[in-house]
Amino acid sequence: MAEKDLTMEDDWGAKGAQATGAQVQKFLKDQIKSLHDKDATLQNQIDSINIAQDEINPQLRAVTDGCFVAFTENSSGNQCAVPWWEWPAKEACGEVANGVLVLIDGQVPIIVAPTFTHLPWSKNAIAVNPNLGGVFEKAYKDFTGQTRTAAIMAKGVELFGEVEVAWSSYAPAWCDSYARRHDNTHGSMVGISAGHWWLPSTAELVSIWKHRYAINQCLSVISGAAKLSEGFYWSSTEYSATLAWGLIFPTGPLRWQSKVGIYGYVRPVTAFT
Repeated sequence: MAEKDLTMEDDWGAKGAQATGAQVQKFLKDQIKSLHDKDATLQNQIDSINIAQDEINPQLRAVTDGCFVAFTENSSGNQCAVPWWEWPAKEACGEVANGVLVLIDGQVPIIVAPTFTHLPWSKNAIAVNPNLGGVFEKAYKDFTGQTRTAAIMAKGVELFGEVEVAWSSYAPAWCDSYARRHDNTHGSMVGISAGHWWLPSTAELVSIWKHRYAINQCLSVISGAAKLSEGFYWSSTEYSATLAWGLIFPTGPLRWQSKVGIYGYVRPVTAFT
C-alpha cells in the first residue's frame, strides 16, 4: 500500500509514531517551501506598494532631488547618473557606482565617494595655504578643494614624511590615492582613477552636510557603500600651520582641529565630467 503524505490535519499524536523518516522529511520540505513562496509573494506585494506610493506621492522622491547615483557606463565609458530608485537595476546589469552625484547651485557638481576612512590630517605641522585663517565667512565660500589638495600633495614630503607609500595614512593623501575602477564587459578598466579625487574644502563639506539625507538614501542602494557617519570630518581648508578646518555631522558647525594626532572622518570627492 502506498504511503499517505502527512498533512497538518493528521493526528500527529497517533500517526506521528507510525510515520517513516521519508514522510516526515517530505512534510517538512513542503512546509518550508510553502512559507518561502508566501514570503516571496508578500515581498513582491510590498515592493509593488512602495512603487505605487512613490508614484502617488512624488514628494517621497523629491526629497532626493539634486542627488543621484553616479557611475561610468560599461558600454560607453561615459559618466552617467540615475535616481536612487533606478540604481538597483543598473547594478544588477553589472554597472558599478562611483559614488553620489551632488548638484551644487552655482558650482561644478561633485561626486561623493561611497566609502570613507578615519585619519589624522598630516604627520607634521606645515602650512601650505592658510589664506582663510579663522574667518568663517570665507570658509563657507571655499569650494577650492581640488586645488588645495593638489597644493598639499606638492608638499607631501614635508607634510607626510619621506616614505611615500606611507602618505595614504593621512587625510589629503588618502583622498588623492583613492580610486573607483573595475573591469567592464569588454575587458577594459573603467571608473575614476587615483589622482582625480580630493579632500573636500569647507564649502564642499557644507554642501555634503546640506544634502546628507539625500546622499545617505543614494548610498543605501549601492553595494558596499557606507552612509555618512556622525562625527568630525576633515576638509582641505587650512587655518594655520598647525590647524585645519572641518565640520561636525550631523549638527553642522565648522571648526578647526590640530592637523597632527587628531583623527577625523575622510570622505573623498571628485568632479562629475
